[in-house]
Amino acid sequence: MALIINRLLRFAGAVAAFVFLPGLIATSIFDITTRRFLQLGSTPLQELTWHFFFACVMFGIGYTYLADKHVRVDIIRERLPVHWQIRIERTLLVVLLIPFSLIMMWFGSRMTWLSFIQDEGSRASLGLSSRWIIKSALPVGAFLMFLACCYRLVRPNGINEEHDDAS
Repeated sequence: MALIINRLLRFAGAVAAFVFLPGLIATSIFDITTRRFLQLGSTPLQELTWHFFFACVMFGIGYTYLADKHVRVDIIRERLPVHWQIRIERTLLVVLLIPFSLIMMWFGSRMTWLSFIQDEGSRASLGLSSRWIIKSALPVGAFLMFLACCYRLVRPNGINEEHDDAS
């Protein structure tokens, strides 16, 4: 099961890196170029840029945590013995991150469903329609984060394992 979770998170990270990130870069460059040199502003392109950014973050969040590449503010933790680092990591997973990801899945799913039922679109007159598509990235990203938390929770050597297949 751990191998399946690992592969799923790596695949989601690859989608973020090789699909959404290039899409973000391409739409940003095109939008900036057309606005700057052709004086053509495009609301849908600007919204698409934000959508690519959000999808990139949400699809990459699980892999980032799995590979231990997430941002940490380590003032005290790095000075502690390894067994305390593992205890702190696992405690915070159970107390904070897993409940947070479950709450995000619940509310994100409800928000996406309501957006789908109401056929929600952009508030801008020329904006993108079907807002539920991008909103669906929130529960998906929360689920990927939940899987990454579960994986890190049951990993035999805790946080100091050499990132098995994740790196």
